[in-house]
Amino acid sequence: MNPLTERQVEELKQLLLEERRQLQDHFEREDADGAATASETASTGELSAYDNHPGDLGTETFERERDMAIDERLDGQLEETEAALDRIATGRYGICEICGEPIPFERLEALPAARRCVAHASDTLSEARPPEEDVMTAPPSGAGSGRRANAGRFDDADAWKTLEDYGNASDTVRTDRGANDPALD
Repeated sequence: MNPLTERQVEELKQLLLEERRQLQDHFEREDADGAATASETASTGELSAYDNHPGDLGTETFERERDMAIDERLDGQLEETEAALDRIATGRYGICEICGEPIPFERLEALPAARRCVAHASDTLSEARPPEEDVMTAPPSGAGSGRRANAGRFDDADAWKTLEDYGNASDTVRTDRGANDPALD
């Protein structure tokens, strides 16, 4: 049922093997470096964070979190690559897991680990809601009603226009004290 030729499958397998090698190299280099497992104070070279301003370690914290997110993404990519190689071994490669139709060679050439045809590619997005929603409470009834009740009142959005209508400070002072006040001259 798979319209891919043996040559095409072999070409795609080589792409997958190269991708797997690159991803494994990334993780091996990271393990050898040991930066991911080092404590924050060890990775920065600081003996203590107590004498530093909290913002001093902000960049380091950001960098570590970014690296962790990249590693998580690359780990998922490695799993997808391994799964595609398993599909090649079992003869299920190049078949959409939703409709069972063949995935065109061009799509597989662009995304060798693709599991679905273009028509079902958007089905990969999870409909699951974030776990935080399970513990969040609903807003109280009437939330936002105060905003609607105060519609049209001064909200600082037109502050410059409002101030412009009143003039500047020297105009106000001269009006209040009079034009003959020597302190103003």
